[in-house]
Amino acid sequence: MYNEEPISSFVFNNEGEKQTFRHQWHVEGQLHECTTCYSSIDADEPPSQHWLRRGEEQRPQLTKQQQAVLDIIEARQIETFFFCDESAQHKLEQFMAETCSRAVPELLRWMFHNGTQRLEFNVACYVHVQNQVHIFQSGTLGVQHHYDIEESVSVVYELLTQRIQNYLSSSHDVSLDECSITRIRVQLKRQREDSESTGSPSLALPLPLQLRQETAARGSLTSEADLASLRAAYVKHQRECNGYFPPNMRVNLYGLQQCQTTKELYVVPYHISETLQQRSNKSFLILNDIMGQFQRLHELQTPMSPNNSRSRTRPFQCRRCRAPLKSRSRLHIHQQLRCGQDFSLDSIHPDIVEVYEQCLPISRSISLYTCYGITKPKTVIRKGQYVPIECDWRRKSSVQVQHGPCVVISNAQLSSPCKYT
Repeated sequence: MYNEEPISSFVFNNEGEKQTFRHQWHVEGQLHECTTCYSSIDADEPPSQHWLRRGEEQRPQLTKQQQAVLDIIEARQIETFFFCDESAQHKLEQFMAETCSRAVPELLRWMFHNGTQRLEFNVACYVHVQNQVHIFQSGTLGVQHHYDIEESVSVVYELLTQRIQNYLSSSHDVSLDECSITRIRVQLKRQREDSESTGSPSLALPLPLQLRQETAARGSLTSEADLASLRAAYVKHQRECNGYFPPNMRVNLYGLQQCQTTKELYVVPYHISETLQQRSNKSFLILNDIMGQFQRLHELQTPMSPNNSRSRTRPFQCRRCRAPLKSRSRLHIHQQLRCGQDFSLDSIHPDIVEVYEQCLPISRSISLYTCYGITKPKTVIRKGQYVPIECDWRRKSSVQVQHGPCVVISNAQLSSPCKYT
């Protein structure tokens, strides 16, 4: 978007009887005002009121219907999902880019509900070129924090696109514009908390990568007993006083926010206590799950400035493949994927038709494209013969919907998916 890295600042201003919060960034000599990071409270209110009000607006809430579908996904142990372009074959850039930028991250955020603490996923694209079908599949990537989802999918998408372009250029002498992609498959596994592990520090929500890569990995300076007492006091005052903490609570608390425009994470003051001694108060970061429920306090080793800003950073480069990355967190994800070495390429026989029974159509409001959850068993049809076999992800192709709970996976005539009535 810009030729140089923007320098962000997060500004609190007192204007008469109001205190406002704004996100700004300087780039190429110009000041840009963020349209999504703005809030206003009374000047005598604590900063927590900024985030309590905005949190309700930004928090991903599930409707009753979405929760019911999620319950079905869990009951049927669905781990494979198809996104399908049912309208045309020749919108490669729009379909693939929109799906990986919006639909896939939303699906993964959805899977972080109901106590999920870690996701592992991979993405596969079905590429139609010169009467052939190739499956390009990414390596498996683990995600431990819901704030890492979009950046993780973005790195996977960039590596996949690069692999597809390189293969088409070297093997078919064509570009991406000359091929068709009408379905993308996502496979994922969820690691859930159980009743015995709930609240265990070893399984607690970690820091997001954007902060983890910039924060010293030293242990907490506060004893576990003091941490437990502080956690209890925070939960009590948060529940009973709605974010108004007593002056004698001699700690500084910070919250975590994400800009809806730039997806940048930033740390903001939640409760700042006056310092009565020469030593500064201890500072803690409040970590909540994807539903905004409190999980734990992470001790910050250095005090945070209320007007903290993100300084310009140099580009990062992978030592193994020399690929340039624009942030340390993206470099970490890139290296987790072994620079794409674990990505695979498979081809499909053009006569194969596969039938999946008891599949789940998933309607997601944010996505332009249809999504289906795929379950076992599978039937492969070749030249009119029905052969029941076990589900094999390396042999999946396009998705078509028949009447009833059945999905047809077909390569016949390389047609675009369509619904039958």
